[in-house]
Amino acid sequence: MIEQFSHSTRAMLAEVKGQEYYVYLLVDPRTNQPFYIGKGKGNRVFAHKQAALTRLKEMDALDDEETKQTLKIQTINEILAADLTVSSYIVSYGLTQAQAFASENALINYIKLVQGIELTNIVNGHGTRAMLVEELEEQFGYQPLDLKEIATDELILAVKVKDAFQLSKDESKEYSIYAGSRDDMNLKSRTLGNWVIGKDKIDKIRYILAINTGADNAVVAAYEVSKEYSESEKQSNGLTRYAFQALSSREETLKKLAVYKRSLPQLTFGSGSSVCYINKNKR
Repeated sequence: MIEQFSHSTRAMLAEVKGQEYYVYLLVDPRTNQPFYIGKGKGNRVFAHKQAALTRLKEMDALDDEETKQTLKIQTINEILAADLTVSSYIVSYGLTQAQAFASENALINYIKLVQGIELTNIVNGHGTRAMLVEELEEQFGYQPLDLKEIATDELILAVKVKDAFQLSKDESKEYSIYAGSRDDMNLKSRTLGNWVIGKDKIDKIRYILAINTGADNAVVAAYEVSKEYSESEKQSNGLTRYAFQALSSREETLKKLAVYKRSLPQLTFGSGSSVCYINKNKR
C-alpha cells in the first residue's frame, strides 16, 4: 500500500494548470463497496488513511471542518484491524474544480441510488478509467536517476516532450522530416524530430531521449539513432534541422540504457532550448 504519489505522478496530475483535480473513492475490501467518495488534488486521496490529522492540516491536505467521523476513520481502522487494505480508486482526473464538484456529486447520488454496483470499470466523459492509486503510480511514477548511472558513454540527444503522457505510443510508422508527414500526437514522431543539431554533434549522437519536463524530467522514450538514418532540412536562418529513424524500440532502449521508469532531475535545458546533450564531455 503506497502512502503518497511520487513527484512525477503528482506533476502529471497537475500538468494542465486549472485542471489539477480528481475524483476518488475508497472501497471496503470486505464488501467490495465504496464507503467514501471525495475530490481533491495532489495527495488528497491518501489523507483518509493517515493517522496524523494535525500534520495533514499543516500540509493543507484536509478541510478545516473535516473530522475523524467524516473521514470514516473508524471504518478504515476496522479494515486495517482485519489485516486488509483500503482500495483507493482515482475515478477521473484532469478536472477543473467545478468539474470535480459536479462529478463527485453525481457519483455520490449514483451510489446512493444503486447499491452493489462494481465501480472499477467506470469511465467518465474525459475517457479516464477508474484506477487503483497503485496502478496510477505504476503508470506515471518515475524514480530519480543520476546522469552518471545512464548505461552508456555514447553521446545522447535529450529533447523536450512536455505533454508526453498524453501522446500515442504506437511505434508502427516511420516519419519524414517534412511538414505534414509528422504526427504531433505520437510520442515516437515527436521524439525523433525534427531538431536543430550542431554540425559538431550530429555525427556523434547514438541515442535520443524524450524528456517530460513537466513531470520531473521523466524519461518517456528512448531510441538508438544514427546520422546515416536521418533526414535534414536547412532553414532560412541557416540552421539545420534533423529527423531520425528509430533503430530500436522504445521500451527496449529505455531498459538498455537503465532509464526505464526513471527521471533525470539533474538534466537542464538552456533558456529557450528544446534540446540538450548527455555525455558530451566523454566524446
